[in-house]
Amino acid sequence: MTPLPLLAYRLLTRALEPLAPRLLDARAARGKEDPARVDERMGFTRIERPEGDLVWLHGVSVGETLSLLPLVERFVKARPDLTVLVTSGTVTSARILEDRLPKGVIHQYAPVDGPGAVGRFLDHWRPALAVFVESELWPNLLLEAHRRGVKLALVSARITEKTVEGW
Repeated sequence: MTPLPLLAYRLLTRALEPLAPRLLDARAARGKEDPARVDERMGFTRIERPEGDLVWLHGVSVGETLSLLPLVERFVKARPDLTVLVTSGTVTSARILEDRLPKGVIHQYAPVDGPGAVGRFLDHWRPALAVFVESELWPNLLLEAHRRGVKLALVSARITEKTVEGW
């Protein structure tokens, strides 16, 4: 049975998700989103998913995404047949990754934590493994990935006791 706070969160995000495009457009107007790629935040992409296994690495901001680079390089060297997808949540982190990701590694913006956006993202990319380097936990993203059989790893994340109690 789903705990009541989690059920309330899921219902609220479902109800509010139709407002997300307007919020994202407003953020884009202030330079907080990339206007050319804002649809990625709603789970849409213009990039075809390559055949074969795909590993998804996610960090929100600059520090977290930079900490992914050694892991990206290890995956690329150890498994050249593997597609590596890196997601981030900020314009600055995306710009830095654009210059530093090895050739062939795909970058996308992470979807907002609405059920529709998360579903579209996961249905398209179908990762076998997702590695999150952050302390922001997005319930819809984690629950839907788990429901689809994606192996999940949360690494290098610090969560306070207060956050644990809140969840």
